[in-house]
Amino acid sequence: MPSLDYDRLAADYHRRYDQNPMPGVARALDELADVRAATRILEVGCGTGRWLEALARPARWLTGLDPSREMLNQARMRLPAIPFLQAAGEHLPLATASFDLVFMVNVLHHLSDPARFFENAHRVLAPDGVVAVVGADPAAPDNAWYIYDYFDGVRELDEARFPNWGQVQRWMAEAGFGPITKSVVHVVDVTFVGDEVFSDAFLAKKATSQLAMLSEDAYQAGIERIRAAIDAHPCIPFHTHVEMVMMVGTAKREAGQSASLDTSAGPDGVL
Repeated sequence: MPSLDYDRLAADYHRRYDQNPMPGVARALDELADVRAATRILEVGCGTGRWLEALARPARWLTGLDPSREMLNQARMRLPAIPFLQAAGEHLPLATASFDLVFMVNVLHHLSDPARFFENAHRVLAPDGVVAVVGADPAAPDNAWYIYDYFDGVRELDEARFPNWGQVQRWMAEAGFGPITKSVVHVVDVTFVGDEVFSDAFLAKKATSQLAMLSEDAYQAGIERIRAAIDAHPCIPFHTHVEMVMMVGTAKREAGQSASLDTSAGPDGVL
């Protein structure tokens, strides 16, 4: 699986939130912190700090963790009062039972060992603390992203590296989380018509991991396919519909106790 050097993307990365700040994600995380009375909060894969900024409250002690030095430099400039730690999400070199909420947004597919992340998240959470994972499943039947239609190999790569929610649930349960719930917290639904697509911040090569991992030739070939489609049909639509899902699990008091699943919504134990 190709890897990505986020240090190279850091200077431009935050611009994606100017176009789409995904307020539903921010609201869901803020409400979760309130409902669970979480005051010690860790974001894993914090990047430039967009979600920590949304959670900042006087009564909350926030910490950000990311493997990219340059991403953390951007975050520190934006949020100088928050401590940041350079480390991989699988390791979490933090004290046991030191947080009430551990969360990540669009990060799980970047981890080399997601199961280990959940094991360490369980360790650093206080009893009855919660882990929250926010992301999308490219293979979900209702999801659509025009990028997949014009850039060769991107869909296949995403489907290979993004775990489905059933797998995420199993990792969480095996690490000792339960009950586990799943909900849609934000829907990205936007259509660009013809040349408007070139105003899409997510079409820039450094805006997403999907395009950043392409060679320059492969990226330009995709851009040329888009231009050819517009030349043939000037009002052609370029549509994106992505459901952002949040899966939440509670750290059981006894780490060795097997996790229970909320099976009220179906046989896979997910709401």
